[in-house]
Amino acid sequence: MKERKIKVKKFVSILMAVLLCVSSAAGINAEAAGLGGVFPALAGEEGTTYVSLFDVIISDQWTPVWQDYIAAVLGEDAAPDMTARLQSSITSDLYGEAAVAAFADGGYAFNCDFINGAQSITFKDDTATILKTDGTSETHTYEYLGQVNVGETETMMYQGMEISMAFPVDVYKSTDEAGEFNYFFLREDTMAETYHIEFRYGRDLEELQGYLVGPYAYWLAAGIDESADEETIRRVIALFCLENMDYSAHTEAAIAQLEDLGFVGSWQADLSPFGEAYSDVELTMSIDGNGHGVTIMNGEQTADFEAYAVDNGDKGDGQGLYVAWSNLEFEAEAAPYSMAVNDAGQAVLTLTADDGTINWVRQAE
Repeated sequence: MKERKIKVKKFVSILMAVLLCVSSAAGINAEAAGLGGVFPALAGEEGTTYVSLFDVIISDQWTPVWQDYIAAVLGEDAAPDMTARLQSSITSDLYGEAAVAAFADGGYAFNCDFINGAQSITFKDDTATILKTDGTSETHTYEYLGQVNVGETETMMYQGMEISMAFPVDVYKSTDEAGEFNYFFLREDTMAETYHIEFRYGRDLEELQGYLVGPYAYWLAAGIDESADEETIRRVIALFCLENMDYSAHTEAAIAQLEDLGFVGSWQADLSPFGEAYSDVELTMSIDGNGHGVTIMNGEQTADFEAYAVDNGDKGDGQGLYVAWSNLEFEAEAAPYSMAVNDAGQAVLTLTADDGTINWVRQAE
């Protein structure tokens, strides 16, 4: 059992997709039959319309949400600059040969917008309807061909490492001539799992498989359900920020925040609300002055992580955002926290997530 925190689902982001281990797909699976793959999940029962993700989440309205997650990991002073850097990395106007030329000597940024005049795309049953920015629309029917890898042999330097850019996609081909919408490449992301989708489309199958080369280089569209509510938008921002932070070392500011907010020390989980099933379970957590944490359940270590926190509300109100990076699972987790004092004068740390709440009581040193 781990401390109860929000489980951050894998966000296959433009920058961190390179860290995923993916299997090689030499070519199309010719035996695939019917409209398989992820298309039905994206369409839903009645059809779903997607608009450009970053057109929605990059605005002054949502800037504080970006900065909260970044501030927890890097420190509050670093949040504005890093927010701008992250946002600029996925809002390039360039793609294709222009992007290849621009980044020939190093650096990178990705275009994640809809291209070729698409304003929104509606997936329904086995069709895609593309609404254009000029007010026209076109609808095409698609068949599932199987999977291929995008960026099969391409690599990029990221945080001092050369990493593979390859990732798998489900491939769909129009049953008629659809020009730049002949093929759709859909990644595994869905609104239910990662609160967004990622995809490519174009006229040529082989050209679409080039991620850093060719006419579609440095382009991967990201979409969100046009009816997404505020909570969904907050979740997808959290996923993007947490997946793109550098957890290789704590900053001095992050350590200072953690100490000032009272997280450093030893904590005992109050498992009484979970009933008799946990009556014989002892769960403890310790976070040291370097931000390194472990949890121990009945004498056995169950987690090894790096801890971060920020007071993102009214300063001194004992409420904020807690983030943990698992050194075993290589994933970030986050949860709102509150800090209070019980009747015995002990500090109580409360972490709240979708699946419940757990209280940690500070132990005497």
